[in-house]
Amino acid sequence: MNFETLLEFLELESADEFEYFENLADLVEADAEILPEAVYQLFEGVEMEILGELLENYFEEMLKSVPEDTVELYTLLDSVKMALIGMSRNIEEDSDLVLLADEFTRFRNWYSLDSVVWVREIGEGGREKGMPLRDALTLSRVEQLGGESYEYIFDEALDFEMDQYSMSFADLAADDLAEEPEDEDEEEDPQLKYTDYVFTPEKLH
Repeated sequence: MNFETLLEFLELESADEFEYFENLADLVEADAEILPEAVYQLFEGVEMEILGELLENYFEEMLKSVPEDTVELYTLLDSVKMALIGMSRNIEEDSDLVLLADEFTRFRNWYSLDSVVWVREIGEGGREKGMPLRDALTLSRVEQLGGESYEYIFDEALDFEMDQYSMSFADLAADDLAEEPEDEDEEEDPQLKYTDYVFTPEKLH
C-alpha cells in the first residue's frame, strides 16, 4: 500500500488530518501490507506531539487486552510502545523519521499480519485456530467483557525484536512519561547506530 492508497484507506484528504485514535487504530490493524515509505510520508504531515499521544493511548488499550498471566508478551509490547514513543519525541532530522516509520511499519506488519497465536476453545475437543496477535487480543478483550473463553498460546508470537538502536529510545520515553528532568550531559552510545535504512526520503519527493 503506497501513500496515496494509504490516505484513501484511512479516508483522509491529507496527512495533517491524521489526529484521532481511530486513525492510528486503522493504520495499525489494516489487513494489507503497508510500505514504510508510505508511513514516512504520512508521519511527515503529523505533529509528533499528537503522534506520541496517539501511540501512548493505543498501546495502553492494547495492553489491557493481554491476559494477566502473559507477562512476557506484556513486557514485549510495553517495550515496543516505549521505543516508538521515544522515537516520536526525538525527531531532529529526516533520518530519525525514517527510523520511526521503518520500525513502526515492521511492528504493525508483524502485529496484524505475520505473528501467529494459537487460540483453543475451552472444553474437551475444543478446536484450535492460528491467527495474528491483533485478532487474538481482540478475542481476549471480548472475553474480558463477558464473551466466550479461550486458551491462548502466545509462544510463537514472542519472536518480534526491534532494532537495538530503536530500543535505546525507550529510556527517553520512560523519562518523559515520568516527568524526570533530562540529563543534558548524557551522551548517546557511539556504538549504537541505525544503519538498516530501507529507503531515503530524497527519493520520495
